[in-house]
Amino acid sequence: MTDKQLTVYTTLSEKILTIEKNAPTLIGISGKDGSGKTTMANILADFLSSKTSREIIRISIDDFMNNRALRYTPSESAGQGCYDYTFNFDGFLNNVLIPLQEDGSWEYRAKIFDHTSDSESFSPIKKATANAIVIIDGVFLYKRDLVNYWDLRLLLDTSDATAIERGAQRDSERLGNYEAARQKYIDRYIASQTIYYNEESPEKRADIIVDNNDIESPVISNAV
Repeated sequence: MTDKQLTVYTTLSEKILTIEKNAPTLIGISGKDGSGKTTMANILADFLSSKTSREIIRISIDDFMNNRALRYTPSESAGQGCYDYTFNFDGFLNNVLIPLQEDGSWEYRAKIFDHTSDSESFSPIKKATANAIVIIDGVFLYKRDLVNYWDLRLLLDTSDATAIERGAQRDSERLGNYEAARQKYIDRYIASQTIYYNEESPEKRADIIVDNNDIESPVISNAV
């Protein structure tokens, strides 16, 4: 871990550990595809585990997708279709966000869908402890129907060019080759997130924004 990474993770951990509530603490890490959400969420979870004995729970909205046929519902554009149909937000709300609120049962499922097999895949129901820290990563987490469920909203800021390049490098094998992956990021993924930014302004709803254009040198650029 670089010095700048250590500074960011230390600051984030200290911020999270000062949140006081009588229910699990929900941390939403959002950003564009390719912004580094999953990597940061995993490192932050490990970092927090070394700082506290509290239960740390990791969840990704990628485990709450719709099936491929629904995700590719014909739309006016690939970006609009991705934005409208990729995720099962009702499933995400009913299995994670709502039950983990202060007046909820604290019984949750971390997964209801498997992207690889394109099929339902229900993880066991578990009950979070009262002081659990739940770290959730995903795009579109600050849509108006979701934004008020979070105790801390962390947005990773990257340029479109950076996100496209990272995504194309990462998913080139899964999507056929580098050029095919790059074009899909441009036409579908980044296009959908442009719609999201234009309609929902997640940067205005975030509590903390981290410039993550350089993963080894992240910088907290804004914090409430």
